[in-house]
Amino acid sequence: MFWLKKWLGGLLMPLPLSILLILLGLLLLWLTRHQRWGKVLATLGLAVLLLFSLRPVSIGLLRPLEQQYPPLPRTEQVDFILVLGHGHVSDPTIPLTSQPVSNAYARILEAIDIKRHNPQAKLVLSGNISSDPLSCAEMYARIAEHYGIPRSDMILIEDAYDTQDEIDHYGAIIGQHKAALVTSASHMPRAMGLLRGVGLRVVPAPTDYMGREAQRPIPSYGYLPEGRYLMYSETALHEWIGQLWHRLRGQFKD
Repeated sequence: MFWLKKWLGGLLMPLPLSILLILLGLLLLWLTRHQRWGKVLATLGLAVLLLFSLRPVSIGLLRPLEQQYPPLPRTEQVDFILVLGHGHVSDPTIPLTSQPVSNAYARILEAIDIKRHNPQAKLVLSGNISSDPLSCAEMYARIAEHYGIPRSDMILIEDAYDTQDEIDHYGAIIGQHKAALVTSASHMPRAMGLLRGVGLRVVPAPTDYMGREAQRPIPSYGYLPEGRYLMYSETALHEWIGQLWHRLRGQFKD
């Protein structure tokens, strides 16, 4: 089920979907007599690619997700700090701080800052071993150590493959204690919906905001299609599709 979800979710993202439509359209144009359908599919694929690469579209998809929960006040006292996993590449030729992907680095930095205001709290770091010798949890732990957090203040979950797996571990660790959940702001609504489904006492601590609202007018060239806006759109669509998946399985609670 995990791999099925990954494959289906991946194919529904704008880039692979648009490439698939364009390829099908070109095949029809070059190899068959279905010229009209070939033109329709190729044009549709190009339109999908262009649309989701535009700033207004990507920011419009992201902000409704990212603005659902405010940042965690630093006066909030918690006993545990839960950090959801993300990606990294443990390349020994680059600095440790460059090995997590930017989303993961934002999460662990936010957790470290919360820890400094809650010295008694335990860091609960999660993430499995995937295409790297180190687990995401271990990479988080090394970054936390780099910033002065002792290992004795950490709990690692290295066998969690997705958010639901991570949440399944939390109950036995935090019990009825109060915990802060650290994850990307776009991912927070889905994570909190899953947490409400199991009744844990968790407060959101969103980070890694991408749908930032400009405080001055955007220059005209800022509306050209860009790869980063395509990535923003894919991030938002991944979350909307993820919420639908969990709702269909009865795991999500509003």
